[in-house]
Amino acid sequence: MTGFLFADNTGMILGIAGAVVVLLLVLWWMRRGATTTTDAERPEQKPTEALAAPPVEVSTSSSVSDAAKGAVATVGAATASAVAADERVAEAPEAVAKPPVEAADKPEVKAEVAKADAEVAKVDAEVAKVAPAEPAPRPEPTPKPEPVRTVRDGLGKTRKEGFIARLGSLFASKKTIDDSLIDEIEEVLFTADIGVKTADRLLNSVREAVDAKSLSDPKEVWKTLRSEARAILDGATDTRGTLPKEGEPKVIMVLGVNGTGKTTSIGKLAHRFVNEGHTVQLVAGDTFRAAAAEQLEHWGRRVGAKTVRGKEGADPASVVFDGVESAVVEKADIVLVDTAGRLHTQKNLMEELKKVRRVMGRAIDGAPHEVLMVLDATTGQNAIQQATMFNEATDVTGIILTKLDGTAKGGVVLGVCDALHIPIRYIGIGERVADLKDFDGAEFVEALFAS
Repeated sequence: MTGFLFADNTGMILGIAGAVVVLLLVLWWMRRGATTTTDAERPEQKPTEALAAPPVEVSTSSSVSDAAKGAVATVGAATASAVAADERVAEAPEAVAKPPVEAADKPEVKAEVAKADAEVAKVDAEVAKVAPAEPAPRPEPTPKPEPVRTVRDGLGKTRKEGFIARLGSLFASKKTIDDSLIDEIEEVLFTADIGVKTADRLLNSVREAVDAKSLSDPKEVWKTLRSEARAILDGATDTRGTLPKEGEPKVIMVLGVNGTGKTTSIGKLAHRFVNEGHTVQLVAGDTFRAAAAEQLEHWGRRVGAKTVRGKEGADPASVVFDGVESAVVEKADIVLVDTAGRLHTQKNLMEELKKVRRVMGRAIDGAPHEVLMVLDATTGQNAIQQATMFNEATDVTGIILTKLDGTAKGGVVLGVCDALHIPIRYIGIGERVADLKDFDGAEFVEALFAS
């Protein structure tokens, strides 16, 4: 009887527990569905009140088994967990609420938008028919190349302000050739920067023509002076320069007083030779002037030539010897050697240049093959004195005359060639690299005496 009652009570308790679980699950599911509604539709009743389960009366009779009690405890714990979860959902309805349907997603709205877009496109097409087309962007103008300077340009000041201009004014004011005209020509020539020797030669040519009665018009004096000037330049044909042996570089020693443009002329020559396809090496033999080596290195980087240098204050002959030997190893085609350029009146400088020249010959037999003297045209007759001093020490084979464009003393060319019979190799008529020109006697005379 006792066993029957126990079995009957246990079944009843389990049935009640199962019913409670099912009821709680149904209520929890209904509550989840309710959270998708809007706040206006949400009942004011608290979530815990909606989910509160009716109390379950469980018999505490001693006849209830431990298994039944455990089932009831499990159901209670599940209920509490469900209620807590539902409270969290209720506190944040935004996180689980389904978004409302956007108005733009409705078919009728889409149709209206498409219709409006079509109207806008139609209007744009009509406007495009009458509106002027946008002009094509103008191409950026290419920079105009700088005009090429000519020898005539470089001698502009000499023609307008120098002895040529004075002679021109003299001839324009005279109608006949007489002694007074000859005296005035003499004064102009001897006060020009062409040197006494050259002035006397030009004056004698005029006198001889007058004595021979081959001149009747002062304007014909121009032809006589032009012819004699051409003869002076053609007579400067010193050929002391030599050629290197096959497989050896050509060594060019460059001289000049500081400030004449010596290092700049070396850089321009290097640029010319590199453009002609030669391998060029520069040697910084001027170890006395501050920053001389740095200036030469700058030119080397600019034109693509290697530069050999020593420490500031080092023995110039030693630096030059190493530089020339290095050129042989590097198989360079041309070596340009910069040298010291203090005042030409200093005896120690002349002796140093003689030593440097000898050292080059030890590095390469026959070097230097050329000795170029850089003269500043603005110094006038002083340039002739410089050339004379350097020539006695080093046997100059050619002249580079710089800064012709900035002076009215361009006639110094005639004085240098007439005094030393050394040819002018290059003339500088501007600051650009291209403004270092080959000297042509005929072109120079035409530019000098041009009207």
